[in-house]
Amino acid sequence: MSTEMKTGLVLSGGGAVGAYQAGVVKALAECGTQISMVSGASIGAFNGAIIAASTDLSEAAVRLEALWDHLGNNQVLSVNRLVYFSLLKKLFQAMNLCQIPGRAGALLTTLLRHISTINGFDNLMAQPLLSDEPLTALMDHYLDTDALADGLPLYVSLYPTEGACRILLTAFVLNWVSEPRKTPFFQHIQSLPRGQQKEALLASAALPLLFRPREVQGTMFGDGGMGGWRNMQGNTPVTPLVDAGCNMVIVTHLSDGSLWDRQAFPDTTILEIRPRKRLKYAGDGGNSGGLLSFTSAHTDAWRQQGYEDTMLAMEHIRKPLAARQALTRSEAVLQKSLDITEEADLALRNAMARIK
Repeated sequence: MSTEMKTGLVLSGGGAVGAYQAGVVKALAECGTQISMVSGASIGAFNGAIIAASTDLSEAAVRLEALWDHLGNNQVLSVNRLVYFSLLKKLFQAMNLCQIPGRAGALLTTLLRHISTINGFDNLMAQPLLSDEPLTALMDHYLDTDALADGLPLYVSLYPTEGACRILLTAFVLNWVSEPRKTPFFQHIQSLPRGQQKEALLASAALPLLFRPREVQGTMFGDGGMGGWRNMQGNTPVTPLVDAGCNMVIVTHLSDGSLWDRQAFPDTTILEIRPRKRLKYAGDGGNSGGLLSFTSAHTDAWRQQGYEDTMLAMEHIRKPLAARQALTRSEAVLQKSLDITEEADLALRNAMARIK
């Protein structure tokens, strides 16, 4: 009779909205939650690495708070302007915007001509729109890689890439138009050589066009959320935790309309934490936020909402969870009693045998 309960924590991807997960972790820590392993996609992989490298959720909550304070109050995105203008040029040409009559069309034509004179401009789209140097620096500062290597098991989702535009088109066609054949790859971070662990985390967050893909053990990978769009299994990587033996999984969503389906895991107890209101409307004056809205007005609001949503969810399951824990303890006591009874029976049989 197995009485071991393994609880996993799943952190979905969602860019700057990942601040929500810092609030989730704070609430889980205050509720005394203990987890056995973690999984994440994109920004969820980065948050998950902080958690896996911490001694417990209380320490993880403090570290995540410091990280997101920094993200909300500092410029963390560095735009490659030449790539940006190259992308605009290609979009304008594809939409035939230069055929607009009058002064507007002439202005666009002049602008595109000027941009095209930049040396090597036409080859720039092979480069990402954003530099990942700020993200790498953040990881170096806030992530203890030694503690990660010896910490909680961490799984991240990765997606094989063949280039930014192609990965977007392929992911869409395979996941929505035809039957899915290309699935996300779930990487156990601690199984990698230490020098590759950071690369895998950066790969999971490498959104096509925005960040460059990363090589992990000979394969180029990009954002893990690109796999399994139809059921969100790449962006919400529950599968590796269930396969690793978790019988209870806490799933954090970063949208209120996730396509992820808990019915795919009928033998696992699932607690879903999802926004009670649309996250993109949180922030300064109701302005919409998004994947790249790394501003304190948005990230602070999302953290607070994550905390409140989690406390509400935990209140709803507090009694059922307490009942399950009591049942687990009762099973352990019963098993111990059975073991003692069996030992007593054996001793009695041995004694009777000696009398004979």
